Parts: sequence; structure tokens; C-alpha cells
Amino acid sequence: MQIDELDQKILTYLQKDGRISYVTLAAKLGVSEGTIRKRVRKLESEGVVQIIGITDPLKVGLDTVAYVWFEIERHHLENAMQRLAELKEVRYLIVTTGSHDLVAMVVVPSREDLVHLLNDRLSSIPGIISTQTSIVLKIHKQTYDWAPFPMTQLAISEEEEHPTHG
Repeated sequence: MQIDELDQKILTYLQKDGRISYVTLAAKLGVSEGTIRKRVRKLESEGVVQIIGITDPLKVGLDTVAYVWFEIERHHLENAMQRLAELKEVRYLIVTTGSHDLVAMVVVPSREDLVHLLNDRLSSIPGIISTQTSIVLKIHKQTYDWAPFPMTQLAISEEEEHPTHG
């Protein structure tokens, strides 16, 4: 999908406040509410943006967040990724370079559940040579503003947010 300047501005505002109304967004960007509605629907249907509520797992009773680094036998990599992606505890899974092949962020209710996941469930996946696990003690920063737009072009200035009348 080709993302133009209006789409970029819409995404910038949505990343700041995913609940902003189409009417408010239209007024800020100088276009019709219908244009905003159509653009947001298109961005959603193309998978460019997903508007959801993000929770802090540690504050909603999921007391154990951990990162697990995997070393995988090359000929088992695709199968291992598929099996790991199917686990509900795996919230983030990436392929990496370096001494580890995959990194997963896992979220479970307790340390006991983490032990069960590591020792019982992961051990049944063929090709896993080794793992290293780090438990998250505190989430210091969590952000999802991924849009790679030049800040000088799209930064929402204080003047736009809080216009002065004078």
C-alpha cells in the first residue's frame, strides 16, 4: 500500500491517541470526516494500523514476563517458529542474527508457569538446541509509535495541539 502525506498525518495522530474521533481528526487535518473514515478503514484493512488497547501485563495479573533466546537447528527453524507462534504465552517472536536464532517474549501468570513452559512445553519442540531466559522485573518504557516518518515533516507541534488565541 502506498502511504501518502495525509495517511502519515493520520497515523501520527492515531499513535498519539488511538481514540481520537474522526471529526476531531478531520478538523485538525482540514479534510472531511468521511475522508478520515475511509482512510482509516483502508489503513486497517491493509494491515498498516490496528487500533487496540495495550495493557501492562504486570498490572493485569500476568506476573511473569520473560524473554527467551533460542538456538535452533537450521533444518528445524521454520517448524520451530510455527510451533512457538502457536503458543498463547508467546506474545512476540522474531528471527535474529548473532548467537541466537529466535527471541520470544512470553507472558505467563507466574514463575511456576514459566518453569512449566520452559521445561515441559518448549522441550517438546524439535530442533531447539538451547535457550536463555531473562525475566522482566519492570517495564520502564513501552511504546508503539513505529511510523518511520520524518519528525520535522509530521511532528505535531504544541501550537497545533494547543492553539493560542491572540
